[in-house]
Amino acid sequence: MRMDQVQVDSGRRVLVKFGGNALSGEGDLERFGQDISSLLSAGFQPVLVHGGGPEISQEMERRGLSVKKVSGLRVTDDDALQVAAEVLSRINAQVVQALTRAGVGAHGMAGAEKGTVIAQKMPPVRTEDESGHEVHVDLGSVGEVSHIDPTFMEELMGRNTVPVIYPICADEHGSALNVNADTVAAHVARAVGATEMVLVTDVPGILRGGEGSKEHIPSTTLSEIDRLIDAGVITGGMVPKVEACRTALLNGVGTVYMLNGKEPHSLIRRLVDGQDSGTMITVG
Repeated sequence: MRMDQVQVDSGRRVLVKFGGNALSGEGDLERFGQDISSLLSAGFQPVLVHGGGPEISQEMERRGLSVKKVSGLRVTDDDALQVAAEVLSRINAQVVQALTRAGVGAHGMAGAEKGTVIAQKMPPVRTEDESGHEVHVDLGSVGEVSHIDPTFMEELMGRNTVPVIYPICADEHGSALNVNADTVAAHVARAVGATEMVLVTDVPGILRGGEGSKEHIPSTTLSEIDRLIDAGVITGGMVPKVEACRTALLNGVGTVYMLNGKEPHSLIRRLVDGQDSGTMITVG
């Protein structure tokens, strides 16, 4: 994309959250770095949050550790927490390197750095066992966001440096907690005053329909999302994503988009060119 095609939109803050699957293909990370550079040139102030669930699961399996999820959230014992921290730190460094190659100043950081994301241990999650009986599952060292201090992120952006955050956070006593990256993204978006949040995934957005006939939903609202969850259309790992969308939208973020990171420059087409891409979610 030529930069003379980009319309300047000064000072527009956007939270971009992406996962490992979205940028795992050849050239995906390099294109992503170029897109962030284009956003900066268009006057946006991006803040990046990333996960790495597939890579964490692969590394756990490689080490002979069991992988278990409940309601889309990873059960995290001490071994799983160590793997998550190592894998996420490695991904973070790769992202920062790609941004640097694209001419973007970036600072990689855990949510715990300088007390940016304070979390608390998540209470047991209610679910059903194989017999359909209600049970409560302790997720271990899994946290939920209790407070965001945007001071350090503001300092970075004031130096034209993009924060790149991975979701190993800490409680008020400094104990590490693994927090869902989508949840961290929603709370960070609110704290930095982002007008938009983008979830970059490996699918075209929220999908409807059976196997082999799935169609993507171009736009939806929070009330419609509730119906899609009740109908079993939104399940598994997509549930924390849409709940993060709800958190963001109910706390001042104007619009949330789910985009396919496998589609070249989908981020620029949506935010800069205004083209319909992925699923747009609003309060309704």
